[in-house]
Amino acid sequence: MLKRIRKHSHLLHKTGMTLSLLCLVHCLAMPFVITLLPLVAEGFLNHTLEIVLVISSLIIAVLLLTKDYKIHHKLTPLILLLSAAILQYIGLFVVNEKHESLYVICGSILMAISYIINWNMHQKTCSNHSH
Repeated sequence: MLKRIRKHSHLLHKTGMTLSLLCLVHCLAMPFVITLLPLVAEGFLNHTLEIVLVISSLIIAVLLLTKDYKIHHKLTPLILLLSAAILQYIGLFVVNEKHESLYVICGSILMAISYIINWNMHQKTCSNHSH
């Protein structure tokens, strides 16, 4: 399993960043969708979709960032990822719907930042970019 992760880590990086970006776009688009397209937005508003996006991007992020931590030994991306996960958890399960978007959007932004910082560290320390 780890060999497959190493072999496809650049693809996983891009997938993780894409999922994080999709989550961010989903959260940012909600006010417009709610206002302009109430009939179509019903499926887009699905709380389960939000949970699936967050969990999927967190799983990929944990796999990639812990793998890369073993290479560059910098905790910054992991700390940002943990902060993002906490914010998203609070947004999805703790606060009321009125404040949910704020927490989930901030968590998505932090997750994207952790990916970017990790990607830059990975590029600086990785000597084999063919994996």
